[in-house]
Amino acid sequence: MDKPEIMPFHTYLWKIASRCNINCTYCYIYNLADGRWRDQPAFMSESVARQTALRMREHCEAHGKKDIALIFHGGEPLLGGISHLSMLLSVIREVLPDFQISMGMQSNGLLFTEEIGDFFKSNRIAYGISTDGPPEVNDLHRLDHAGKSISKALEEKIKLVSSRYRSIWAGFLCVINIEADPIAVTKYLLGFSPPGFDLILPYYNYGVLPPGKEDDLNATPYADWLIKCFDYWYAQDSSARIRLFNSFIRLMFGVPGGVEAVGLDPVDLIVVETNGEIEAVDSLKSTYDGATKLGYNVFDNEFDEVASHFAVRSRQLGAETLCHKCQECPVVQVCGGGYIPHRYSPEGHSFNNPSIYCADLEKTIRHIHSVVSDDFGQFKYSLEAARSNVTEVHERSVAY
Repeated sequence: MDKPEIMPFHTYLWKIASRCNINCTYCYIYNLADGRWRDQPAFMSESVARQTALRMREHCEAHGKKDIALIFHGGEPLLGGISHLSMLLSVIREVLPDFQISMGMQSNGLLFTEEIGDFFKSNRIAYGISTDGPPEVNDLHRLDHAGKSISKALEEKIKLVSSRYRSIWAGFLCVINIEADPIAVTKYLLGFSPPGFDLILPYYNYGVLPPGKEDDLNATPYADWLIKCFDYWYAQDSSARIRLFNSFIRLMFGVPGGVEAVGLDPVDLIVVETNGEIEAVDSLKSTYDGATKLGYNVFDNEFDEVASHFAVRSRQLGAETLCHKCQECPVVQVCGGGYIPHRYSPEGHSFNNPSIYCADLEKTIRHIHSVVSDDFGQFKYSLEAARSNVTEVHERSVAY
């Protein structure tokens, strides 16, 4: 039997630090199911970085790829400071000098300085900041290790990034809290005039149900929150993108959504831990201990081996690997069955389930479809014109 054709990886997420300077109550790395971070080196070493870059070169050259995306992640990826970042960049430039590399970092923002900002500007590294909204919302779950607020310090960092370092700013990452006013959260984030932000459904599953859905999975508190947020944002005709909504709209027009959490587009992302282990998407750490473990590392294994693993291949086969209910659902092309960690059930360690946010996703998608259809229905666009219009007129492009 012929081996299945390998889809080469495009996005490489380097976990360059395995510790964090704050303690978010919902963090999937430190406070949910997986505890293996304790055994990880605090930082990615030069030898691991070099071997990872060599494996990336080997993999990409075998598949004729010269353009890739590289995301620096943690823990808090700025914990190592300029010296650690400089070492990593030096290795990347030495091993991959002829590659087109789009680089970015997701951070909690507290360690950002002008020195780091200048370094990012000179190396064209995009910088995203995580916050859940105004201080009274952010302080519900995002605190330091002493349980104290970080919001005042964070706001000063956001002001610095959004002004002097706007050219490298990728926007915000925001975890949804249904206790918070969605319009107040949206106004607060838009108040910094970001290029955009993303809204993340909390990492719950069938083993630990989300707040507001403990008694009824058909309840839709997250849809109600998202719909209020969408209606407010859409009415503003803002140039700031909300990536989740943008992705839904693109998928409705038959355009790839551009994000991993929704739609049926093949996932071509892979994670490398600080010790060189190659793992599945790290949000799976919210499900059970060892959920991301594939059994590979950059010293012993090629990325082609990893790309052939069932856990990787299953996220590239569209609706085939979804449960029967999802395959028959009329909105599956848009929701994609929901994000994989949200499908987990501890019974048999199964992901063959609808998302626990299934009802919320369907309600949100149907609402957005109705609004967008009414908006564009007054025009007689062909599909191609509609595809162009949804990105050019409303500026909802995916640029993270």
